[in-house]
Amino acid sequence: MRDDFRKATRDTLALRVGNRCSNPDCRQTTSGPRSDPAKAINVGVAAHICAAAPQGPRYDATMTADERADIENGIWL
Repeated sequence: MRDDFRKATRDTLALRVGNRCSNPDCRQTTSGPRSDPAKAINVGVAAHICAAAPQGPRYDATMTADERADIENGIWL
């Protein structure tokens, strides 16, 4: 069982950093045009700072499901 981000949270994480990777060693653009002019490509992901599932890295059992899925526990990569 995972405490995943909602779509609105993922979208906001991306927009808050201008669709650029938040890793200071990367900072690449994570979205761009596709051959179909009505579509765009996204290679970015909303990542959890503290893991969304018990087996994940940095999992914090003291957090609630809502806290794990909150934007404050997210970073755009």
